[in-house]
Amino acid sequence: MSFIINTTLYIFVLLINRMKNILILTDFSEKSWNSILYALGLFQKERCNFFVLNAGIRDENEIQETGYNQLELVHVRNKRDVKREFDKLIKRIDSLTLKNGHHFYPVIEDDNIIEATRKQVKDKDIDLIVIGADDMSLKGKLNKNSISEDVITKVKCSVLVVPKKAKFNGLEEIGFPTDYTNFYEAKLFEELISKVSCCDSALKFLHLCKKKEVLNKEQKWNKETLHDYFIDEEHSFHSETNKNLEESLEYFIDSMGINLIVLAAKNLNLLEQILFRPKIEDLNYYSSTPFLALHQSNK
Repeated sequence: MSFIINTTLYIFVLLINRMKNILILTDFSEKSWNSILYALGLFQKERCNFFVLNAGIRDENEIQETGYNQLELVHVRNKRDVKREFDKLIKRIDSLTLKNGHHFYPVIEDDNIIEATRKQVKDKDIDLIVIGADDMSLKGKLNKNSISEDVITKVKCSVLVVPKKAKFNGLEEIGFPTDYTNFYEAKLFEELISKVSCCDSALKFLHLCKKKEVLNKEQKWNKETLHDYFIDEEHSFHSETNKNLEESLEYFIDSMGINLIVLAAKNLNLLEQILFRPKIEDLNYYSSTPFLALHQSNK
């Protein structure tokens, strides 16, 4: 069930100008607050509708079955408590100069987080989902079935995962890890080109491989396709060889000053190793580098 959406104002805004629609998932924690700050910085040059979603709380059995960290969930007893939390959150947002001309709409859903997110993506024509990340275990690995992993793999919409310590300081350098084994649809490129152009960014493609290898015919074709699509944008190609892809990515981010990592959501092999199931402990990029998983748009 949705909460306090000023429908008249929302429709009026859409009629005047098609603004970007951003869905931010919140549990009212500091990690969620940080994701709001990052999103405001990222979209400070655009006019956006921000829908801030708090979804239903899982019961104890569901938490145990899925592996979600119970400490991540804010336990609220009823809608009145959630509304009170939203009142404080919106007041905090209103005090920010970064709010600029953006519109914020609080939304409460009784469904679980995945179903609630799917519903909002469809109903609000969402362009991007933003999640504040605090999914790391003490050993530096994501918890099994983290919320960010479920949203990326189960909801067909691009997802920005913002680590708790990430700060927006521009997007001078964007990294795109790839093994050149996937052909990326034009719609995916359009989203990336739009972000690169808007932020005057340099795009760096990183070929990650576990051992030295020569690109096969298909990989060469995919690499040339990437070059053709970004011919009018500043871009370059790089390669790192290491049996641990996470170490390669860590070195690349540090040496190149990467501000944002972008991946294709359908490249599950890379997502699995460098984001969901790393084999290396204490990876710095988990705590400070945002990840943008791009889904092909249906628009």
